[in-house]
Amino acid sequence: MNEEEKKESELKKAQKKQARADRAFVRWFAFLRFVVKIIRVFMPFKRHDDCKEYGEGPYIFLCNHYAMIDVMYPCVAMKKPIYFLAKRDLWENGFLKWFCNKCRCIPVDRDGSAGDVKAVIHAMKCLKRGDNILIYPEGTRNKSDEPLLPFKGGFAAISIKTRTPIVPIVQSRKPALFRKSHVIYGKPVEFPEYYGKKLTEENIAECEERVRGIMLEMKQRAVAYGKKGGK
Repeated sequence: MNEEEKKESELKKAQKKQARADRAFVRWFAFLRFVVKIIRVFMPFKRHDDCKEYGEGPYIFLCNHYAMIDVMYPCVAMKKPIYFLAKRDLWENGFLKWFCNKCRCIPVDRDGSAGDVKAVIHAMKCLKRGDNILIYPEGTRNKSDEPLLPFKGGFAAISIKTRTPIVPIVQSRKPALFRKSHVIYGKPVEFPEYYGKKLTEENIAECEERVRGIMLEMKQRAVAYGKKGGK
């Protein structure tokens, strides 16, 4: 076997290995959706769909954030797996490191460092190959009485540069044992007027504020559903 044949053989082995890993990831995500069904017995939530069915994607899912367990809401948005962007601190805990690696989470530094840029590049690569990603735009768990914390920037620019729709998901309140929450799955949001154009900070800020306004309105409706007696 000559050098070229060896390289071709190694490439085929690597491709088969990656294909096996991808199939395992799909099975893992299917398992997570099954686990959500069990969790839902103890932490019930009512799903409200502004969009009856999402296509194949890719999508950028945005979700407000109260607790680590609320990752279950985007997890069941569609059958296709989602790559979660998660703060790098989670990798410092043994179990969470295992879970994040199992879910192929993308570690994020929120300090504008090289690690943060690397996460954005990784996320964009996921979208360009047709995969979905999840971003918590608040950047951390909301422990205040405010409906939404201030948003961290970045998601609108990623959406525009990759021409990927944003799907907002909004929960009414923090998940709790035997207390029903209401979760609204929004319609995809796009910014086609900016596709192929040079973006300014004002353009990006306007798009992010537009999404925030949509999520605030969804939050109001989600809370109202709860006040109507859980219907």
